[in-house]
Amino acid sequence: MRIYPGAKFNLEKTEIIPIGTKTHRDRVIQTRKPNRLEPPLNDNIRIVPDGHPVRSLGAWIGNKTDNTTPWEPVLNNINTALKRWKNGHPTLDGKKLIIQMIVGGMTQFLTKAQGMPKNIETALTKIIWGFIWDNVRTPPINLEQLQ
Repeated sequence: MRIYPGAKFNLEKTEIIPIGTKTHRDRVIQTRKPNRLEPPLNDNIRIVPDGHPVRSLGAWIGNKTDNTTPWEPVLNNINTALKRWKNGHPTLDGKKLIIQMIVGGMTQFLTKAQGMPKNIETALTKIIWGFIWDNVRTPPINLEQLQ
């Protein structure tokens, strides 16, 4: 790795995602060398193995990562926020605005940066449905009419 004069890396925050073939990625992780000619990387630098995403500018990147992993904390935050809002007993119009603000606000950037898996979309629909209709079995109108 070439270091330029005056450039300093915070080694505790530096993470490297090896790219290339599986064999090459495994070799980089085992030897800590980006290529055979370079010396091993500093021990403080984390080399990210396959299946472990790294957050970079709000998006989660990595090799062979599960695209639902970044969504788990978002779903938890949405559930927590909606439970708090439910305590205020909002009207149907109020619930609509809360959904737009909470669900829309918490999902918009990650959806744009990462995309939204179908199972997450389904989970969000269920969360919204439960919030709007107070988890009743048979709501007064169907989902298509509500939308």
